[in-house]
Amino acid sequence: MDEERKEEAAAQGTSDQSPSAGAGDDLAQEVNRLVEAMARAARNAWSSEQRQQLETDLRGCLGTLVANLEEALTRFSRSEQGQELQEKATRAANRLRESFPSAELQNELTKGMKTAANEVQKFADSLEKQQAASDSPQDIPVESDNEGPERDREL
Repeated sequence: MDEERKEEAAAQGTSDQSPSAGAGDDLAQEVNRLVEAMARAARNAWSSEQRQQLETDLRGCLGTLVANLEEALTRFSRSEQGQELQEKATRAANRLRESFPSAELQNELTKGMKTAANEVQKFADSLEKQQAASDSPQDIPVESDNEGPERDREL
């Protein structure tokens, strides 16, 4: 009702309030209208079919990613490299139990992390090589950001 009066007054070029009080009220009302419009737009966007489809697609992709990671980790743990990494981790844990100084602990953890990172990198490289070898010759290799003509020339 207040809004209708203001619209009528604006159409007639007059206001039933003083100019300074009306300007503040008008600003507050416009801010409220903006907030309400944004909230309505956000609700509509959230409940839209496109957003729901995007969510469904993302959930499916993430599920596939998790399944692929679990499979890769399982294969890695069964591989020779994975077994070797587990043995190294067990040896490192045993050494830590025997001597517990913090500097040694930090050094051993650092070495273990470095070894783990190297072994996982080797495993990932070997999987990529296996996949590249099994790909048909019609496939076009895709270079990552870390690889390119400069790297090929260095090798």
